Amino acid sequence: MEKINLDGMVSIPYLKKAVFTGSHKGMCFLLRSQTSGEDMLLQAAAWPGPFNFSATDEEKKVYQEFAFSEEGLLEAVDWLNESYEKEHAL
Repeated sequence: MEKINLDGMVSIPYLKKAVFTGSHKGMCFLLRSQTSGEDMLLQAAAWPGPFNFSATDEEKKVYQEFAFSEEGLLEAVDWLNESYEKEHAL
């Protein structure tokens, strides 16, 4: 199965300043920084397409938070792949 691979497309320095959005075979997703107290976290969200984040009902979105680091970014991509597999399992 083809997996989401964001190597070279998004980085922690990029996410300090911007939100990254994408889609994979009908599943839309975003990655963004979130502040929790004094800590910065990486938030991932996934939802069924075709609509963008703001046009999609909140109950259709799933969220997960990770460490704001390169390792956290890799874990977020793994989570997005797991979310896709769960939603599209036969």
